[in-house]
Amino acid sequence: MNVLSSLDRFAIIAFLFTFLNLLCGLIGIIVSIYFSSEFFYLPLQLLIFGAIFDFLDGKIAKMSATKSTLGEYSDSIGDTITFAILPGIMVLNAPTIGNNNPEIAAFLGLGIAGFYSLCGWARLVRFTFRPTATHFEGFPSPAAALFVGSSALLAQSAEAEWLFWPNGAILTVITVIVGFLMIVPINYPNPKRQMKPDLIAIGVAGIFVIIFVLFPYTLTLFGVIFIAMLYTAFGPYYLKQTEKMRKIT
Repeated sequence: MNVLSSLDRFAIIAFLFTFLNLLCGLIGIIVSIYFSSEFFYLPLQLLIFGAIFDFLDGKIAKMSATKSTLGEYSDSIGDTITFAILPGIMVLNAPTIGNNNPEIAAFLGLGIAGFYSLCGWARLVRFTFRPTATHFEGFPSPAAALFVGSSALLAQSAEAEWLFWPNGAILTVITVIVGFLMIVPINYPNPKRQMKPDLIAIGVAGIFVIIFVLFPYTLTLFGVIFIAMLYTAFGPYYLKQTEKMRKIT
């Protein structure tokens, strides 16, 4: 007799994807700290893979009838490491306010990165205890991590110095604003709605992200941050308009 039912297998596969998400976050942190110059784009690529594994984890977990407390806690830990801590470490490598003053640069950098990571953790805790089906309450942590992570890389790029002038102020503002957006009660669209405009938007965004993963250059990185900026700025408005359309139809 087979000990594991097909439903149990789904739970095991989901846990495997959770582990891969966690692994991406841990490797990304190590690369960011010790090998950032040798593998400049790798932390963001790992963050993207972590988001893919997190998505697959959620999809497959729903196919299982068994609800695992271990799986839920493991998923929260993996998401915290990949979407809260890793982007914070990437910000520490980039110029932020005070970067031209060694005496306060470390203090301010840790404060800014720490603020983002704490907001990301709080966002994930809230989602764990109060999940939503048709929308995200607060800026979703994977999208926030993509925005802040890509901004941190651009801030270190010689081609984008003009964009993040002066003295890391723009990166600091982006990091703080995105951190706030994760914890404030502003709703963002959730792909679970299965609306056609959502699927088209996800497809277009996915193309930009895949192009960056395959061809990691400054130009393709601009594409990623452009998509993240659109979702950040217009996500709540888009959600309201599409919900009105759905009620009318």
